[in-house]
Amino acid sequence: MGARGAFDKPDPPLFRGRCKPLKITLVTTGRADYGLLSPLIQAIRGEARLTLEIVATGGHLVEAQGGTIRFIQADGHAVTSIPMTPEVDSEDGICRAVAAGLSGFSSHFARLRPDLVLVLGDRFELWAVCMAAVLHKIPIAHLHGGETTLGAIDDTIRHTVTKMATWHFPALPEYARVILAMGEHPERVHVVGALGIDAIVNTPPLEPAELTALTGIDFAVNPVALLTYHPVTLDDHAEAARQTATILEALTGTDLTTLITMPNLDAGGAAIRSTLERHCLTHPERFRLVKSLGQRGYLTAMRHAALMIGNSSSGILEAASFRLPVINIGDRQAGRIRAGHVLDCPCEAGAIRQALGTARSAAFRASLATLVNPYGDGCTAPRIVRILAGLDLSARADLLKKGFHAFSGALPR
Repeated sequence: MGARGAFDKPDPPLFRGRCKPLKITLVTTGRADYGLLSPLIQAIRGEARLTLEIVATGGHLVEAQGGTIRFIQADGHAVTSIPMTPEVDSEDGICRAVAAGLSGFSSHFARLRPDLVLVLGDRFELWAVCMAAVLHKIPIAHLHGGETTLGAIDDTIRHTVTKMATWHFPALPEYARVILAMGEHPERVHVVGALGIDAIVNTPPLEPAELTALTGIDFAVNPVALLTYHPVTLDDHAEAARQTATILEALTGTDLTTLITMPNLDAGGAAIRSTLERHCLTHPERFRLVKSLGQRGYLTAMRHAALMIGNSSSGILEAASFRLPVINIGDRQAGRIRAGHVLDCPCEAGAIRQALGTARSAAFRASLATLVNPYGDGCTAPRIVRILAGLDLSARADLLKKGFHAFSGALPR
């Protein structure tokens, strides 16, 4: 990305005299955020002034999502599991899961009493985690706040987590301004870039034969479209199935082999999964559905794919580092800052086919030759750890009495 100074600012006043390591509970809700958090986990492990507990919840504990708690264990990390899985694919199922999660995290925090809870993003599971932390008077550090996704309930979740959090690590200055406009303390807002770029820099790709074994696709022979489509949570479930069928219709008949990853656990996900499964059974020669590729597999697939299609945030953030053409369907990611590799497209078969033609054209590919990812330089995790390692939590009661801080419109220097 350009100069590191786009993210750095002078260190905040830090407490240098702490006599014992800061106990951090890091919560991961599924395969996507664990891949982003992995570089930060490694960096925290290497800092003597910090100790780390990892708690897995949500999709990590669901076999239909790949049972991805195994990835955490395979990386050599001890991990605690706290179930928070919707029993039915509905808004009521989500609410009941949050209630179960609130109970589980409350009991956990009562026993462990961490000094700080660290969370990323905008998943519904974070409501349970953060409500329990607030009620147990445990400060929260939040990553990727201040962003906008107009087509999903994620906006509401993300901004409520911001108001519950004490420290904020937004990816870009534009997102920091949103947090500051919400009245957060300027000295506790740190622009650090996106952890996903650290993951790209620090994750060795799979060998071609390994990628073929994982996916059943030879990327050297087949032009591959990587499809990830999640529920648009402000739409109804029938609409989710219709949108998925429209995308599959547009891809059918092309020379592309489509590699599909599972949707997340939001309400409406079951309708998308069943639509994908039926289509893959009908067209097994051109469509492959996998539960989870894992972080290495997913990043390697992005590295070798012809294009990406769907509505995943990874198409906005990480794909830019590969100069990978992305067809972003619908409004789930509306409002997120994106680079020139993204083609925004309504969920209409004709419009998608037209976008496919543009994405695969020599002219569009050539336009990405000098693309720079605006989200970071691969040094986000060290920035966060440097700040965490020096935090002063001695006056916890004062930290939790956040108040409202008027925003002048300029970022603190």
